[in-house]
Amino acid sequence: MKKMRTLSRTSKRLLLIPAITGLLFAALNAFPGWRMLENRLYDQFLKLKPEVVEHPSIVLLDIDEESIVKGGNWPWPRGLVARGMEVLAEIGAEYVVFDIEYLEQSPMSVDKSFLDNNLKNEFNTTFGGLGSDINELFRALTGRQISLDQSLLYADDLVSDLNNKGQALYGLTQRVAVENDNYLGQAMRLFGKSFVTLNMNTGSTGSALADRKEIARNRFAYPLIQDRVKAPSESTDFLVPIPEVSLQANNAGFTNVSIDADGVRRRIRLVDWLDDKYYLQLGLAPLLHWMGRPELILDKYSLSIVDAQWEGQRLSIKIPLDRQGLMLINWPKKNYADSFRHVSFYRLLEYRDMEDSLLANLRNLRTSQVWLLGIGYRAIDDCITAFTTMDALRLQALGSGSEADRSAWLAAKESFRQTMKTFLDIGYGEMIPAGLNAARDADDPALAPRYDELRDQFSQLYNGIKESMDFLDTRRELLREQLAGSFNIIGWTGTATTDIGVNPFFEEYINVGTHAAVVNTIVQQDFLREGPLWISSLLSVLLAFGIVLLINHLKTGQQIAVGLAATASVLVVAYLIFHFSGLYLAVLSPLLTTFISFLGFTLIGFLISEREKSFLRKAFSTYLSGDIINELVADPQMLKLGGQKKYITAMFTDVRGFSTISEALDAEKLVALLNIYLSGMSDTILNLQGTIDKYEGDAIIAFFGAPLTDEQHALKACTAAIRMKQLEKTMNEQFIRDQQSPTPLLTRIGLNTGDMVVGNMGTEKKMNYTIMGNAVNLAARLEGVNKQYGSWILATDETINTAGPSIIGRKFDRVRVVGINTPVQLWEIIGLREEAGTETMAMLEAFSAAHELFEARDYASAEKAFGELTVRWPEDGPSAAYRKRSQNFIQKAPSDTWDGVFNLTEK
Repeated sequence: MKKMRTLSRTSKRLLLIPAITGLLFAALNAFPGWRMLENRLYDQFLKLKPEVVEHPSIVLLDIDEESIVKGGNWPWPRGLVARGMEVLAEIGAEYVVFDIEYLEQSPMSVDKSFLDNNLKNEFNTTFGGLGSDINELFRALTGRQISLDQSLLYADDLVSDLNNKGQALYGLTQRVAVENDNYLGQAMRLFGKSFVTLNMNTGSTGSALADRKEIARNRFAYPLIQDRVKAPSESTDFLVPIPEVSLQANNAGFTNVSIDADGVRRRIRLVDWLDDKYYLQLGLAPLLHWMGRPELILDKYSLSIVDAQWEGQRLSIKIPLDRQGLMLINWPKKNYADSFRHVSFYRLLEYRDMEDSLLANLRNLRTSQVWLLGIGYRAIDDCITAFTTMDALRLQALGSGSEADRSAWLAAKESFRQTMKTFLDIGYGEMIPAGLNAARDADDPALAPRYDELRDQFSQLYNGIKESMDFLDTRRELLREQLAGSFNIIGWTGTATTDIGVNPFFEEYINVGTHAAVVNTIVQQDFLREGPLWISSLLSVLLAFGIVLLINHLKTGQQIAVGLAATASVLVVAYLIFHFSGLYLAVLSPLLTTFISFLGFTLIGFLISEREKSFLRKAFSTYLSGDIINELVADPQMLKLGGQKKYITAMFTDVRGFSTISEALDAEKLVALLNIYLSGMSDTILNLQGTIDKYEGDAIIAFFGAPLTDEQHALKACTAAIRMKQLEKTMNEQFIRDQQSPTPLLTRIGLNTGDMVVGNMGTEKKMNYTIMGNAVNLAARLEGVNKQYGSWILATDETINTAGPSIIGRKFDRVRVVGINTPVQLWEIIGLREEAGTETMAMLEAFSAAHELFEARDYASAEKAFGELTVRWPEDGPSAAYRKRSQNFIQKAPSDTWDGVFNLTEK
């Protein structure tokens, strides 16, 4: 029959545990909170996966801290970005993607670089040349090299030249004020393959921007989409850049990013629709342009790029999508600064500014009088003309946006470099200084400083031009190496940027890198996928039954080993699938199902077999210490019905005048007070491995040395009594302060050591682990005897001797207590020797001397000695009690036949 019951319990466990566990965890897959936990496990899998390969063409063109420090605070005048775009066009960058919103018109600004360099140098060159011509005219007149009539002709030429140059300078001043929005749009058009941001909205942006929205519908929608399933979308409107940008950029993409419930960016929407037109994500839009604008096929769980042209091949790419139509981003495992290639945008501006300063230096060099020494101005004028031609063609290309003008401008730039190379190859830098040195040596020595001044001025300007050209050539080659054919993403990444998000690897990742990661995931075709949730739910149920059937006939230790191994295997297999295929199966439910099923099955079996031990723990936890309970659980036979004789120490406690206190409090406050008091006192007993027998109102009955044998039972009992009195003082301060009790609770304690009967008394259904015997009764009597001596902790000589020298006390009388005829020596326990101060030891010494006089029946001297004790320690009850007893014996001495034993008539 017993075996049949066991089989029945096992069969229930075989069915119920896996059924409940499997179905529960299968159902949890439907809850968003559970999906957050699943996402965290997905993140851990992603961290174990090998590092993604980064496509070399992807470049993050950062408007970084260096750009901000050297280029000015953000937001920049848009003309600065336009200047950088010109450089990108020159060096052959392939695509430029702006992760910068241009939603508002910007004010005109001053082209400070042009003002401080080109225009300033034009003024210096113009007026410097005029000054030189006037100086030469007056020198010729003074030296009588020309007549006065001839000088008038020269003066007319000078005035005419001044008027012409004035008109030219006025024309140049028109370029100081820059219409930044137009300039940026023109630069985007000049570059050709620039893509700007579109912001999809779930609310309405109103009718004020209707013209912009129409631009977006006409220019930014992607028409080549075959939607077999309509993409999910919540977009109802969008924000479009200003017309100056929207009409000039090649196209646009939206920057909206899906953020999971835990704030992490793991996935992204690639296509969105509004008014039956599809729009592309900011990274995908230029990428598809790069791939030859292939057709897209949108299915429920995929987006296919059909017949794309990529790196010399024609291919189709199938992008897996999740249940919401989003692509999982295969993030680099690096922070923003270390992922992909980075180039500071300031490198472009630095190059562009150097070009402008080169022209300024050329114009300054032309003002040098060395060209009048038979060399002529043609060489330097060719350089300046080549530059101004190049700059004029740049402005023309910006204005027209035509490919022909763009090519002409780039050809002029190459022509200018060749002109400069020819100029520098002539060797003016060595030839002219050498000629000036020779002329100085052959001429009047008084003119030597003038020759040296001309030579040094020329060398400084010439060397500056040479260094500028060296810089431009070197930087141009470096930029070509870094950016030619590149896919550039521009964004503000300086330290003050707030465009920072969280990805699976980093708590702070600059969001500009999101678009790089999206593009890289697609071009590398290194896709991640999420398996259907029903697979996870089915696995949860199957694994729950499977693990229970597997461990059913194993021992507990084997069940644990196999269960843990199976749980680990689920995790390992799921990761291996993810590692090699990129498929992530929602593994948290199957994993926990396997673990909980085996654990529950094993635990219930263990609980059934260990029910007796559990009962013992519960039964004795309220009055036995944890160490003792552990021993009893290990050997339950120690608590069989019946008793055994043991040499142990008993403790009885009671609160003085508790009846008076209880009358002053209502029932609720009385119970609260008593609970606090008994809890503190009981914990003190249990902490010293004592056993609590029972509570009788405010009284506690306890013993030490059972059920486990403890050789230090007397010492621990005495220590517990001392600690209880110490705790009592602290508790009373709280009781009085919080008005929980009208008077302090003062505890009397009686201790006795001896042979006692200890064990479970009662019946199988109702038993109590308790003590009995004369030694127990004596301990109970001693608690009450405290009243007659004014003491608090009374113990027998047996207890003091068994406890050892660690306990200090003072000896009282030998007494016979009520109900016990055998005399016992009384001791009051004072404290632990190691904690006793000099005052305590002095009191004990004085009391001992007075007590010796009392025992010697010198009651007059004893009365005096105890009187001195009461003066010095007025609160010492035993001293007052013995003084009164001495006074009584002075008036009526005991008989000569008295044996010195006091018979106590009160309990």
